[in-house]
Amino acid sequence: MIFRRRSRGRSNDTSLFALTQAYITLDVRLNARFTGHAATCVKEATGIFNSAVEDVKAFLDASSDISHRVERDRYGYIWFILSMDTIEGVVAAVDAIADTFTEYGFKEQILASVFAFNADKRGRFYLVYNHRSNRFYPFASRDRERDVELEMLIYSILKDELVLEKDRARWYPIWDIPF
Repeated sequence: MIFRRRSRGRSNDTSLFALTQAYITLDVRLNARFTGHAATCVKEATGIFNSAVEDVKAFLDASSDISHRVERDRYGYIWFILSMDTIEGVVAAVDAIADTFTEYGFKEQILASVFAFNADKRGRFYLVYNHRSNRFYPFASRDRERDVELEMLIYSILKDELVLEKDRARWYPIWDIPF
């Protein structure tokens, strides 16, 4: 896996890497499996923003370990959609994407990174990482309605494992995740 770093600023998203250990707890306590899919969602900007996008595409193209695609959603956000067998690799790729946008001065343009999981008998849920606050929160929905019970269960399981957003009003739903 090749992830280029610049000498300029870093995103300092060290809490992001805690997900690689918290995943073990999710597996044991909820029988949840990482789906192999994650994405980073970025709000488009002007100026050298396109250079940041091209740099991200270039390092993703250079990695033989990760599959990816780039999509724009109906709100104009750019999604860098990643597929890889290991959560460690996906977390490293998400961190590299965040670093690139941060180094170009576009950290505020990163909406979130989303990691997909499947739990036996509970279905799919996501852990959403807010790059501005460096905190995670759970997002689960069924038929476009939030599954608050599952979200609270995930929160209770991970509260000692991850830096989680405590204010539920900041657990923003991300509908129409493109994977």
